[in-house]
Amino acid sequence: TFQHYFKRINLRKKLDLTMSLGWVKDVLLDKTTLSAIVFGAALGGGIAYSMREKRRGGASQNSKWDKKPLQDYCIKHSNIVEPEPLVLLRQTTAKHERAIMESTYDVGQLLVLLMRMNKSRNVLEVGTFTGVALLKMALELPEDGKAYALDVSEDYCNVGKPFMKMAGVDNKVEYLIGPATESLAQLSGRGLNGTIDMVFIDADKGNYPNYLEACLALLSPGGVIVFDNSTFNGKVCLPKLEEPFNHIDATNKRAMTLPGATTILLDIGDGCLVIRKDK
Repeated sequence: TFQHYFKRINLRKKLDLTMSLGWVKDVLLDKTTLSAIVFGAALGGGIAYSMREKRRGGASQNSKWDKKPLQDYCIKHSNIVEPEPLVLLRQTTAKHERAIMESTYDVGQLLVLLMRMNKSRNVLEVGTFTGVALLKMALELPEDGKAYALDVSEDYCNVGKPFMKMAGVDNKVEYLIGPATESLAQLSGRGLNGTIDMVFIDADKGNYPNYLEACLALLSPGGVIVFDNSTFNGKVCLPKLEEPFNHIDATNKRAMTLPGATTILLDIGDGCLVIRKDK
């Protein structure tokens, strides 16, 4: 009867009780003991499976996989070229108390790639900070190109200004200091609707839905908007979304339903939502 139970659950191959465990012959196994053994075998198999999945990269729902090695690999295998002014700005920003807000290398390269694809002439950044991404984009502009840099802190922008001048692009950059919603309305009032070819948004997440609507009006046909932190370290996947993750999630969902637009949410940096205005 004991062997019959194990044959039914397909564990006989794993537990040859009649040969390798002589003491089993002398033990009367009741249903409780049998259940405990079966549960232990199943639990052990589950743990082994989870460990295997973790080593393989984390297909298991419960495994926590560190994606940084893969992210580093992707950056290393991208032909990212940054001139000295940009390198120096990154080094300076790294010493800032809020250095975590600096744009990563892969996000910067994504901006360059998209700008080259649509031949951007006018660009806009919402949330400039020290200007790493701003300088990255300004370097891609033609001679008559323009970059609009929006931030609430003039101190942040002042960190990057010497490097803009060093790179020879300071004449292409216009700073607008103040709440971004007001600065965007100001640009619209100046008749810039439909003239911006690239928008990079990396500002207060609670206003992401508002920035989306305002920037869509400014965007040219074929223009692109890129939101940073659009997955926020996976926080958008939490069962209950708190501030500001609910606003990020709302923006991601809104982008999916935009008429006349093509969108994709990429696992680059801390998540990049890319929106192309098709017409």
